[in-house]
Amino acid sequence: MERGDRGERSGADASREELVTALGAEMPSYISSLVRFQVAVAHQLGMPVTDLHALAALLEGGQMGAGRLAELMGMTTGAVTRLVDRLERAGYVRREPDPDDRRRVVLGVVHERIAEIARYYEPMDARWRGQVDRFTDEQLRFLLEFLRGEREHTQAETARLRRTGRAHGTRRRRPQS
Repeated sequence: MERGDRGERSGADASREELVTALGAEMPSYISSLVRFQVAVAHQLGMPVTDLHALAALLEGGQMGAGRLAELMGMTTGAVTRLVDRLERAGYVRREPDPDDRRRVVLGVVHERIAEIARYYEPMDARWRGQVDRFTDEQLRFLLEFLRGEREHTQAETARLRRTGRAHGTRRRRPQS
Protein backbone atom coordinates (compact mmCIF):
# COMPACT_ATOMS: atom_id res chain seq x y z
CA MET A 1 0.00 0.00 0.00
CA GLU A 2 1.46 3.41 -0.95
CA ARG A 3 1.92 6.04 1.76
CA GLY A 4 -0.85 8.21 0.30
CA ASP A 5 -3.27 5.26 0.15
CA ARG A 6 -5.45 5.40 3.23
CA GLY A 7 -6.78 1.87 2.80
CA GLU A 8 -10.33 2.90 2.02
CA ARG A 9 -11.65 -0.66 2.22
CA SER A 10 -14.07 -1.09 5.06
CA GLY A 11 -12.80 -2.59 8.29
CA ALA A 12 -14.78 -5.78 7.67
CA ASP A 13 -13.21 -6.26 4.21
CA ALA A 14 -9.62 -5.32 5.02
CA SER A 15 -7.08 -7.83 6.27
CA ARG A 16 -5.33 -7.22 9.58
CA GLU A 17 -2.12 -6.26 7.74
CA GLU A 18 -4.03 -3.77 5.58
CA LEU A 19 -5.64 -2.28 8.70
CA VAL A 20 -2.30 -1.97 10.51
CA THR A 21 -0.74 -0.39 7.40
CA ALA A 22 -3.65 2.02 7.01
CA LEU A 23 -3.43 3.02 10.68
CA GLY A 24 0.31 3.56 10.32
CA ALA A 25 -0.29 5.80 7.32
CA GLU A 26 -3.13 7.70 8.98
CA MET A 27 -1.41 8.53 12.27
CA PRO A 28 1.18 11.02 10.89
CA SER A 29 -1.51 12.74 8.83
CA TYR A 30 -3.78 12.99 11.85
CA ILE A 31 -0.99 14.42 14.00
CA SER A 32 -0.03 16.89 11.25
CA SER A 33 -3.63 18.07 10.97
CA LEU A 34 -3.72 18.69 14.74
CA VAL A 35 -0.47 20.66 14.56
CA ARG A 36 -1.85 22.75 11.68
CA PHE A 37 -5.00 23.40 13.71
CA GLN A 38 -2.88 24.55 16.67
CA VAL A 39 -0.98 26.91 14.35
CA ALA A 40 -4.28 28.30 13.05
CA VAL A 41 -5.55 28.88 16.62
CA ALA A 42 -2.27 30.57 17.56
CA HIS A 43 -2.63 32.85 14.52
CA GLN A 44 -6.17 33.79 15.58
CA LEU A 45 -4.83 34.69 19.01
CA GLY A 46 -1.89 36.60 17.57
CA MET A 47 0.65 34.52 19.45
CA PRO A 48 3.47 32.17 18.51
CA VAL A 49 2.39 28.53 18.46
CA THR A 50 5.07 27.82 21.08
CA ASP A 51 3.18 30.06 23.51
CA LEU A 52 -0.01 28.10 22.88
CA HIS A 53 1.88 24.84 23.48
CA ALA A 54 3.28 26.26 26.72
CA LEU A 55 -0.25 27.06 27.90
CA ALA A 56 -1.26 23.48 27.06
CA ALA A 57 1.72 22.18 29.07
CA LEU A 58 0.66 24.30 32.04
CA LEU A 59 -2.93 23.09 31.78
CA GLU A 60 -1.74 19.49 31.52
CA GLY A 61 0.88 19.64 34.28
CA GLY A 62 -0.58 22.23 36.63
CA GLN A 63 1.49 24.87 38.36
CA MET A 64 5.20 24.53 37.72
CA GLY A 65 8.38 26.52 37.72
CA ALA A 66 9.89 28.03 34.59
CA GLY A 67 12.69 25.45 34.69
CA ARG A 68 10.20 22.58 34.50
CA LEU A 69 8.32 24.31 31.69
CA ALA A 70 11.62 24.77 29.82
CA GLU A 71 12.34 21.07 30.25
CA LEU A 72 8.91 20.06 28.94
CA MET A 73 9.17 22.44 25.99
CA GLY A 74 12.79 21.56 25.14
CA MET A 75 13.77 25.22 25.44
CA THR A 76 16.38 27.18 27.34
CA THR A 77 15.29 28.81 30.57
CA GLY A 78 16.06 32.20 29.00
CA ALA A 79 13.73 31.52 26.08
CA VAL A 80 11.02 30.31 28.45
CA THR A 81 11.43 33.44 30.58
CA ARG A 82 10.71 35.56 27.48
CA LEU A 83 7.78 33.28 26.58
CA VAL A 84 6.35 33.59 30.11
CA ASP A 85 6.84 37.36 30.02
CA ARG A 86 4.70 37.50 26.83
CA LEU A 87 2.01 35.26 28.33
CA GLU A 88 1.96 37.25 31.56
CA ARG A 89 1.67 40.58 29.70
CA ALA A 90 -1.24 39.11 27.71
CA GLY A 91 -2.90 37.95 30.94
CA TYR A 92 -2.71 34.19 30.29
CA VAL A 93 -0.37 33.27 33.17
CA ARG A 94 0.57 34.55 36.60
CA ARG A 95 3.80 34.13 38.50
CA GLU A 96 2.85 33.06 42.02
CA PRO A 97 4.76 32.05 45.14
CA ASP A 98 5.29 28.28 45.29
CA PRO A 99 2.93 27.02 48.02
CA ASP A 100 5.61 24.51 49.11
CA ASP A 101 8.58 26.91 49.04
CA ARG A 102 7.78 30.62 49.08
CA ARG A 103 11.33 31.42 47.85
CA ARG A 104 10.38 29.91 44.50
CA VAL A 105 7.90 31.13 41.90
CA VAL A 106 5.50 28.90 39.99
CA LEU A 107 3.49 29.63 36.90
CA GLY A 108 -0.27 29.30 36.90
CA VAL A 109 -2.76 29.84 34.12
CA VAL A 110 -5.44 32.52 34.34
CA HIS A 111 -8.50 30.38 33.72
CA GLU A 112 -10.72 33.26 32.60
CA ARG A 113 -8.27 34.02 29.77
CA ILE A 114 -7.94 30.34 28.90
CA ALA A 115 -11.73 30.22 28.56
CA GLU A 116 -11.41 32.80 25.78
CA ILE A 117 -9.11 30.41 23.90
CA ALA A 118 -11.55 27.54 24.39
CA ARG A 119 -14.03 29.06 21.93
CA TYR A 120 -11.72 28.10 19.06
CA TYR A 121 -11.95 24.47 20.14
CA GLU A 122 -15.73 24.31 20.61
CA PRO A 123 -16.63 23.35 16.99
CA MET A 124 -14.00 20.61 17.03
CA ASP A 125 -15.26 19.39 20.40
CA ALA A 126 -18.84 19.20 19.08
CA ARG A 127 -17.72 17.16 16.05
CA TRP A 128 -15.58 14.95 18.29
CA ARG A 129 -18.52 14.22 20.58
CA GLY A 130 -20.61 13.30 17.56
CA GLN A 131 -17.90 10.90 16.45
CA VAL A 132 -17.52 9.16 19.81
CA ASP A 133 -21.27 8.75 20.18
CA ARG A 134 -21.03 6.10 17.45
CA PHE A 135 -18.67 3.91 19.52
CA THR A 136 -19.49 1.36 22.19
CA ASP A 137 -18.10 1.69 25.70
CA GLU A 138 -15.68 -1.15 24.91
CA GLN A 139 -14.41 0.68 21.83
CA LEU A 140 -14.01 3.90 23.83
CA ARG A 141 -12.02 2.02 26.50
CA PHE A 142 -9.78 0.65 23.73
CA LEU A 143 -9.24 4.13 22.24
CA LEU A 144 -8.44 5.57 25.65
CA GLU A 145 -5.96 2.80 26.39
CA PHE A 146 -4.36 3.20 22.95
CA LEU A 147 -4.00 6.98 23.25
CA ARG A 148 -2.57 6.78 26.77
CA GLY A 149 -0.07 4.14 25.65
CA GLU A 150 0.95 6.20 22.62
CA ARG A 151 1.34 9.32 24.79
CA GLU A 152 3.64 7.44 27.15
CA HIS A 153 5.63 6.02 24.21
CA THR A 154 5.94 9.48 22.64
CA GLN A 155 7.10 11.01 25.93
CA ALA A 156 9.72 8.28 26.34
CA GLU A 157 10.96 8.74 22.77
CA THR A 158 11.10 12.52 23.22
CA ALA A 159 13.19 12.06 26.38
CA ARG A 160 15.50 9.64 24.55
CA LEU A 161 16.05 12.08 21.67
CA ARG A 162 16.71 14.94 24.08
CA ARG A 163 19.20 12.78 25.98
CA THR A 164 21.06 11.26 23.05
CA GLY A 165 20.20 13.19 19.90
CA ARG A 166 21.30 16.56 18.58
CA ALA A 167 21.67 19.34 21.09
CA HIS A 168 18.55 21.39 21.83
CA GLY A 169 17.47 24.11 24.19
CA THR A 170 17.95 22.18 27.42
CA ARG A 171 21.05 20.18 26.54
CA ARG A 172 24.34 21.63 25.45
CA ARG A 173 26.26 20.09 22.58
CA ARG A 174 28.70 17.45 23.74
CA PRO A 175 32.32 18.09 22.86
CA GLN A 176 33.60 16.11 19.89
CA SER A 177 36.15 13.44 20.82
